[in-house]
Amino acid sequence: MKTLYHLKAATCLKAALVASTLIALPVSAVAQQLDVSVLDTKTEDRSTIRRLTATADQLRMEGEQAEIRLAVYAPRDEVLLYRKLQVDYLTAVSTAPEHSSMSIMVNGQPVGDIELNAGAQSSMRSFDLPPGLMVEGFNEIRFIAKHKHRVDCTIPATYELWTVLNPANTGIVFDPGPDNSPKVSASLELLRAVPNDKSGATNMRLLQLGTASAGNLDRALAVAQTVAAFGKYHNPDIQIRNEPGNDAGLDIIVGTRAELSHAGFAVGDTGSEIPGLAIVHRPDTGRVSLFLAAENRPALDKSIEAFKQALQAKPMLGSRRGIAAFENKFGYEIEPGETVSLAKIGVSSKRFDGRLLRQDFSIRLPDDYFVGDYGKAKLSLNIDALANLSNANRLQVFANGAALASAELTREGISSRNPLDIPLGGFSPGFNDLRIEVSSLTEDDATCDVATGLNGDRLSLDADTSTIEFDALARMRVTPSLSPSDLLPKNPAENRPTTIQVLADDPKSLEAAAQLAVATAAITQQVRPIAITTASASVGNQPGLIVAPVNRLSGMAKEAYLDTLDPERTQGSRSQVGRFFGLKSVDENDTSLMASIQRYAGSAWRSVGFKLNSEVSSDRSFALQGNSILIAQRTKTLTSKESWVAFMGAPVKQDTWTVVTGLTSDDIKASTETMLREGRLAWLTGDTSLYNATTNRFASERLSDPNYFASLANPSEFRNSRLVVAGLVSHNMLDFVVFMLAFCLILGFSYYVSLKRSGR
Repeated sequence: MKTLYHLKAATCLKAALVASTLIALPVSAVAQQLDVSVLDTKTEDRSTIRRLTATADQLRMEGEQAEIRLAVYAPRDEVLLYRKLQVDYLTAVSTAPEHSSMSIMVNGQPVGDIELNAGAQSSMRSFDLPPGLMVEGFNEIRFIAKHKHRVDCTIPATYELWTVLNPANTGIVFDPGPDNSPKVSASLELLRAVPNDKSGATNMRLLQLGTASAGNLDRALAVAQTVAAFGKYHNPDIQIRNEPGNDAGLDIIVGTRAELSHAGFAVGDTGSEIPGLAIVHRPDTGRVSLFLAAENRPALDKSIEAFKQALQAKPMLGSRRGIAAFENKFGYEIEPGETVSLAKIGVSSKRFDGRLLRQDFSIRLPDDYFVGDYGKAKLSLNIDALANLSNANRLQVFANGAALASAELTREGISSRNPLDIPLGGFSPGFNDLRIEVSSLTEDDATCDVATGLNGDRLSLDADTSTIEFDALARMRVTPSLSPSDLLPKNPAENRPTTIQVLADDPKSLEAAAQLAVATAAITQQVRPIAITTASASVGNQPGLIVAPVNRLSGMAKEAYLDTLDPERTQGSRSQVGRFFGLKSVDENDTSLMASIQRYAGSAWRSVGFKLNSEVSSDRSFALQGNSILIAQRTKTLTSKESWVAFMGAPVKQDTWTVVTGLTSDDIKASTETMLREGRLAWLTGDTSLYNATTNRFASERLSDPNYFASLANPSEFRNSRLVVAGLVSHNMLDFVVFMLAFCLILGFSYYVSLKRSGR
């Protein structure tokens, strides 16, 4: 017989039974044999920590000046106990401690400063929080790091400066009181306060109740997606077990009352507005257990739907800064034609005394945003020069790690009257990470003196008057696509769930698939119905999300993997025009006349300076290695009629396969965890991506012909169709040039023939 928290909840459950509250143990002879000796509290220090909800990437501050803003949810029954903030950090050895520090602010109020010393014996600090500073709901905790290099004054040396917070020991420390027994709570807001584990992940344990229906795992996963979207837990550590967990995290127990009772849990009349819902909170670890029970499965499905709607209807509580930090966690949502100040996005105005100013922020574009080099965003910055700068300074803008635009920095700085145009082709649908870098060198930097080289501020950034504007966005969904919103393929059959296919003897791949489903729900704020299916030998014949080692793939999933081994598989080389005009490399052993014509045509294109699409990615390798995963998506080929119908906005059904594979199940699980921990899921692009967990880098490409689906906008509307057509041309420029040349030749020949016939 199982009891909550490995029998540690027995005292609480007994008290709850006496008080006629939510949870009680079923009456059984076995219940008399429970060992309750582990329940004694033998430690005098009752302090506990509520860790910050952030990935490792979000806890890293790089460069001479950097900051991070985090939203921390304080539950009503704990907020008055939150009186101390603990910070544990690691800083680069190149950091000069006499000139480097970190400031901490809570809801805009300073609470402490730390001298950043890489050689310090203890890197852990604690700061008192004044009464009333933290409020119920979301609170903003802001860390501002300022670094100076020990011996180097060059700009490359600024990349050696960093400070990272230890997720295990950074958070709110408080005394939960002598009673550590689990508490029943009626507050759904508690699901926004699930603490991270020591690694920075949100542990979510889905309980398999013995021989209960496998469909309950689908339901538990749907609940996990709903909670992840509610609390924006985008770094989930999903475990599928038959026992609840002990440390920080969340247990999800879903089933009929009979199934829960048979497993050792009994949920009576909860008194909740959601039938069968019970929430249990453990004060010492912060672990939350979420129960959903009903008499039968149809009633259970209704309770899950009611739970989902109840969370969606919950208003956000907290300070103004805390709510803003939570809302912008996955980027500020951009509306076409809207001019947004950087302050609204989450950037702070600042004065800068270093040599390379870096500013990171995030935005969200529509999930059906069409990527093409057909338009530009306008970035208007107000950065004043406060020192006598040299003429060698520049502004650079990066999106998702790639440089998009640059401009020279004048001695006076940068004015919003001279906006910088950023090509829209460098952005991705959904989440985008942006970075602005501005160098601020002076003539004195030629002779480096670290002690006296920095005399006063050099730049001043005004975030309130600095803006970014996206004038017009083409709205056209492209398939296949690995963006988070498309990673889980939609079932083309109406009202049918997305299928997740895994091997019956591969629990690690199953957990990796569940992690991807939950993480995408958090990032996209969309919960997609899931149906898990298992196979004994191989998987991949049916559309859906397929997660398995490479040697056990079959069908379309195996073909998707084999595509990555073929260097000829590039978008431009697969078009009909490209084949005819020699844009595709030819097998050396092919001696046919057509092959000779193609070789000659390809040579001619190279001679006039064109770089063929098949050569653009010749150095891009998708070969699987240890500690890496390949993520690829392929779709059913549409007929010409279906393609045109989809382009015009009418619904067209299309089967989609998303394949996640590695050399072993361990590689799949470990690489997925690393990708989520480093916050790299939103960096997926194209239809094929290889993620190397060792280097934390992606190799991405589009290896199949794209399909275009009109979504929110009608292609017949001129502005959208103009942008879409321009984008299509930009993605197929060489084919377009060939087509126009052929068109002009045919037109000229027809004109010549008509003139001859008319006797001219």
